[in-house]
Amino acid sequence: MSTRDGINSALRLIGLSGLAGVAIVAPNATQGLKFLFKKSKKNEINYQRVLVELKRQSLVHITQDGDRLHYTVTPAGAHRLQQLMLDEIKIEIPTKWDKRWRVVSFDVPVTYSKQRMAFTQKLRGYNFVMLQRSIWVHPAPCFDQIEQLASHYNIMRYCTLLEVARLDELTTRKLLRHYNNLHT
Repeated sequence: MSTRDGINSALRLIGLSGLAGVAIVAPNATQGLKFLFKKSKKNEINYQRVLVELKRQSLVHITQDGDRLHYTVTPAGAHRLQQLMLDEIKIEIPTKWDKRWRVVSFDVPVTYSKQRMAFTQKLRGYNFVMLQRSIWVHPAPCFDQIEQLASHYNIMRYCTLLEVARLDELTTRKLLRHYNNLHT
């Protein structure tokens, strides 16, 4: 496991216990980190290097109270953890399609243009089809994932999510060509 993967795994483990952090009884911070990873069965990690990077990048704050170590995710760590969670979002096309299209429509103000660009890049990555500049379509149930994504970019209030049973014939043919593996 690379140092980057170790850092990301450590953030996930600490974040799973809540952003308030986790307390561990250990003689030092490295041993505490080893204990965290033992519970998750992660192997082959240079704990010292991961610990140094967590501190250097200000992702985790570590304090000691007697024989207890407290690991707390910093705001920078919380942001990275949130980004990791976004990267894990998957939208799977079900084996049997319900013949409904999920439409994401948005009208994001110019002041949020960076967020709009990032949002549309993610939609493209999830294999959405752009029908018009701000109308994207996908055949799989995905409202929870899109709400999480739009909330992350703080643009949910500019989005409308629709589930549509029927589209015009030309658009339907275009979409079915794109999603050629839909099973009805």
